[in-house]
Amino acid sequence: MTLIVGLLLALQAQALGPPVRVTGTVVDSTTGAVVSGAVLRAAIAGNRVVTNRSGEFSLAAGPVDTLTIQALGYRWIRMVVALASGPLRIVLSPAPELISDLVVTASRRVERAEASAVQVATISAAEIAAAGAASADRALERLPGLQVLPNAPTGSNLSIRGVNGARVLVLIDGEPVPGSLLENRDLSRLSTVAIERIEVVKGPLSALYGSDALGGVVNLITQSPRGPLTATAEARAGDFGRRELRLGAAAGGAVAFRVDGGAREHQEVASIDPAPGALSRVWDLRSTVRWAATGSLAFRGDLSLFRERQRWQVSSDGFNGFNDNRGVTGWLESTWIGERSSLRGRVVFEDYTHRFRQARATQPLGTDSAPAQSERVTRGNLGWSRRLGGHSFDLGIDASHRAIESPGKLNATAADDLVEGYIQDGWTRAKFLIQPAARLSWNSRWGTAVTPSLALAWDRSSSLRLRLSGGRGFRGPSFKELAWDFPNPLAGYTLRGNPDLRPERSWQTALGGSWTIDRNLVVDAEVYRNDIRDLIELVEAGTDPGSGLRLFTTRNVNRTRTEGADLLLRWSGRGWETSAGYGILSAVDRSTGAALERRAKHQAKVRAGRGFGPRFDGGLSLVVTGAAPVTLPDGTGARQEPYAAAAVYLRFEVTPGTTLSTGIDNLFDAKPGNWVGVIGRRVYFGVSTRLTP
Repeated sequence: MTLIVGLLLALQAQALGPPVRVTGTVVDSTTGAVVSGAVLRAAIAGNRVVTNRSGEFSLAAGPVDTLTIQALGYRWIRMVVALASGPLRIVLSPAPELISDLVVTASRRVERAEASAVQVATISAAEIAAAGAASADRALERLPGLQVLPNAPTGSNLSIRGVNGARVLVLIDGEPVPGSLLENRDLSRLSTVAIERIEVVKGPLSALYGSDALGGVVNLITQSPRGPLTATAEARAGDFGRRELRLGAAAGGAVAFRVDGGAREHQEVASIDPAPGALSRVWDLRSTVRWAATGSLAFRGDLSLFRERQRWQVSSDGFNGFNDNRGVTGWLESTWIGERSSLRGRVVFEDYTHRFRQARATQPLGTDSAPAQSERVTRGNLGWSRRLGGHSFDLGIDASHRAIESPGKLNATAADDLVEGYIQDGWTRAKFLIQPAARLSWNSRWGTAVTPSLALAWDRSSSLRLRLSGGRGFRGPSFKELAWDFPNPLAGYTLRGNPDLRPERSWQTALGGSWTIDRNLVVDAEVYRNDIRDLIELVEAGTDPGSGLRLFTTRNVNRTRTEGADLLLRWSGRGWETSAGYGILSAVDRSTGAALERRAKHQAKVRAGRGFGPRFDGGLSLVVTGAAPVTLPDGTGARQEPYAAAAVYLRFEVTPGTTLSTGIDNLFDAKPGNWVGVIGRRVYFGVSTRLTP
């Protein structure tokens, strides 16, 4: 009907004079926020314009014309303008099938998830709290397509669509977590203190994030300080010596700050079967100060500290092993935002130390002088973003100097320099979003790598978005893989690095889409295939001529293929918020034809939550992981049994700002065979309070 009226008015427009200038602003109907990048077209005049960063536009249109307004993530509208004399205020309603999450780009620019053609899954602070997750692994294990795996000798790592360990890049606010250079990654160490959300990209995206993004990227985003001065406190206690305490304070304004500290302790260690005397203890401090100097210039400084102690039984004769880890990460950032462009620069410093000791006592001996391993990183990056017509460009350069000390593993300090440049374009045209990207990486030890990617999103209608993407990933050889020199006479072998190693490479293609069946039901599905080449492995290479010991060295020998599909359904209504996901995975070592260990072929995850009145809510979840192949310590092959773990939680607001909570993990105390680490029923209780003076 609108089109018919527009055509009739257009016939009249010929007698009304020359084109007029139509101006105005496009805003979001739910939040009132301006919508930048919206495309407006005048049917009669044939002109087109894109709203600027402030959501404003100026368009030459006929005296009587029909405007079409389109923006990714919103329902499209048509409207007739006749002899427009004043500014228009055009209101767009979000398309219900697209999630209004915010995601962080490689240039540290925050944008709506709808402006990305690559699927980004998010875990909100509310979901983390509902799971009672004190560490990142506990939050991530409930997301479809992800599996938390043991990380020998202690800790846990993440498998994204069958690719795990050092091949999954883990970030905090866009910076790699400490311990990565020493290959001492542990998701159970990463606290959820002050975490606002967790973003997960499934599949290689080294074009935007660089090395280690071979299987995917996990980015923990800390909370932004906003609102009046607020103090928070939270405590939890539960089975197996679980004790947690968190304290925080934050305030918004022109000069905003946030500081959060946490301490937690469990009488168990991730990936270690429960045993007497086990202990895991972590202290955290995360802080930020932000200054909006002008309307377009802002500064930010962040400082994070952590300290960890792990204790577990390493032998049957009473010896305990002790891991002591500490780290500090600090960075300064400045941001300038103009009318259509922005410039962001950041300087980062990181220091991390790891020490392993043994003793028969519950504390390491004071005279134990076991050397510490350490890593230090100095990194700088500069990113520029520009909106030009239907294009959104991101360009940047990263440069870093990295060094590690590993006495007994390396002959001397190992160091390298890394320089990378990247470019991405987000091109909006009609119903399409096209995002090509590329990165060039140069390393002083292992050479260069080029990683392109291309993603396409097609909004077939306001209720259906289709996605197609292809991306390359790579992982540069680690310091130890390049320069190992580790004799172990008692075990009869020596390890030696290979300076001629090539980076590991992968290529993934994925096809998927999001479909809103009605206002409350959304279906998201994706099929994928990831081919990985030049995997680095330890292989036996004869006898060491100097010591006569068996010699093991690193080589590019292996090829792996992972392929499968993920399906996610989200439904809300009648007070319920529910989701159900299913993943099927085939992960095969192509050199042997064997399935990769502990990668379950089938996995299903269900979550449901509901409010029962204004002050009481609760929910339940179920994670079902199918069987998977596993190799036992004696070298024999076996089967990791299927595992079904249910969890429930309840929360009650006693007074405004004060909440009591309780939950049970693994409700039915499932204990399947050949699982490693901490399983079994866990009960916890918690209290949190928020005070605004």
